[in-house]
Amino acid sequence: MKIKKLSLQVNFILLVLFFLIPLTSEAGILEQVENELVELADQVRPAVVSLSPYIAKGAIGQGLPNKGRPANAGAGVVYNAEKGLIVTNSHVVRSVNKIKVTFKDGREIIGEVLGADKDTDLAVVHVLSETPLAEVKFGDSSKVRVGQLVVAVGNPYGLNDTTTFGIISGLKRENVNLSRYEDFIQTDASINPGNSGGPLLNIKGEVIGINTAIINYAQSIGFSIPSNMVKHVVEQLVEHGEVHRGWLGVGIDPVTEEVAKQTKGQKGVGVIINSVFEGDPADLAGLKVGDIILKIGGSDIDSPNKMIRVIGAITPGQTINMDILRDGKSRVVPVKLESRKNKTQLLADLPPLSPSGLGFSVETPGKDTNLPNGALVSRVNPESSAGLKGLQSGDLIMAVNGEPVENQLEFDRLLGEIEKGSPIFLLVWRNDEKFHLGLVREN
Repeated sequence: MKIKKLSLQVNFILLVLFFLIPLTSEAGILEQVENELVELADQVRPAVVSLSPYIAKGAIGQGLPNKGRPANAGAGVVYNAEKGLIVTNSHVVRSVNKIKVTFKDGREIIGEVLGADKDTDLAVVHVLSETPLAEVKFGDSSKVRVGQLVVAVGNPYGLNDTTTFGIISGLKRENVNLSRYEDFIQTDASINPGNSGGPLLNIKGEVIGINTAIINYAQSIGFSIPSNMVKHVVEQLVEHGEVHRGWLGVGIDPVTEEVAKQTKGQKGVGVIINSVFEGDPADLAGLKVGDIILKIGGSDIDSPNKMIRVIGAITPGQTINMDILRDGKSRVVPVKLESRKNKTQLLADLPPLSPSGLGFSVETPGKDTNLPNGALVSRVNPESSAGLKGLQSGDLIMAVNGEPVENQLEFDRLLGEIEKGSPIFLLVWRNDEKFHLGLVREN
């Protein structure tokens, strides 16, 4: 059952509410606006479901993960009614194969998790229903603009079928440290725990985002995954059970004012390569440290996160043209991307990293190295945050959050005092130069 489009437009509502409401007709116009919003909510809510951990009768813990945190209660929205596909957040179905799906009319169906993608916090659940399902149309998030009116539907704090109203507060939010591929829509529509996986809708009743998180220490700041990213990920999860992403094999940094002067580039335009991993696509294509990547497949690159998203959206095995700046001159370099999954499998065969959870291991420098005191980086996972930000084997960590590091034991001690989710600032020494590297402790 398709949700019909509503004719009410954002500009019309804003003009009515703020500029064109005569006192004599105020009640009638407001009532019209109210009726339109009620109609939107009534049509959308049947397609929004509640998701909660599944525990089979007579089997304690069956359906729940054997280790780690259990699945959290959350929301989902019917993506394809005919095929019984529901989209939600990956953290809602964390480590489970089955989950209980509760519909607005009270029906409960045990759904199967077809696939989950931690890097975008998206997952797909499949249900078999004898009753036809309602579904909502997924709109084009590239057309979303700041100031648009939006509606969020979910199950905050277990209060099923909750609808809130607000505006788009910001677009293309990144560096929020919620997932690897960040391009969030920010909204002030009230989003609370339990809204995760529910839809963010425009006033036509189209899904423009999947609500994913809030900032606990701030009010009226919520984030949604853009619908265009959702559609791309869902298609791959349904077809493959996982997402296949391209892999380039470089470490990158933003182009600062100082870098721009040294490279004859422009501040904030492109990203500079600070390391090239031997044998990876960038190395095979001839990319070098110091090259500035300006465009990938025609898409402008203005930040490390933007480049990571663009590369991750390209099918492995595909050859793309990269516009780069080298020695002040522009050139185009074709690069054939590998599969990030294959790279991950190769890395998994290497000895385990230190228990820091930061994606690299350290050791105390040998006396014959003539290095100053510190913790020597012995290996870096190139797809970790540290690797993507340019940390290399052979770098020397001299301080953690301003505290001097004498050796590996001192590094481990200082790291152990930092809570999960807290920032970590490393003072790194390389080639007789010092620089700072910012990370976030994830576990």
